[in-house]
Amino acid sequence: MKTALLFAVSLASASVAVPAFAGNELPNRYINNALVEVCSETAADDRLGLHKTLKAYRISKQNAVAKVVCNGQALTDFARNQQAFKVAAMLEPYEARMKGRVTIQDVAAAPN
Repeated sequence: MKTALLFAVSLASASVAVPAFAGNELPNRYINNALVEVCSETAADDRLGLHKTLKAYRISKQNAVAKVVCNGQALTDFARNQQAFKVAAMLEPYEARMKGRVTIQDVAAAPN
């Protein structure tokens, strides 16, 4: 959960955060390396490489789909635009989970 929050905050304020953390570059470098590797593996259409990178940085596929941004696009949109169809197909189930499902069930008492 901390990693997901850290990614969300750093991605939202990346341009402002870099000068603010000039003295403490280790967290920014780690996050930057993680994002660069994830985006590179996605663009290369390497499913196994992406899986290993996500595992190495302890990022779940669900969090990657929900929070990783490559070139200003969501990860699945980036994969589709880069024509990385294997990676896009691998990430589609996680994208579908984000859409949410609502079921309406009529619960009525049985007539006596």
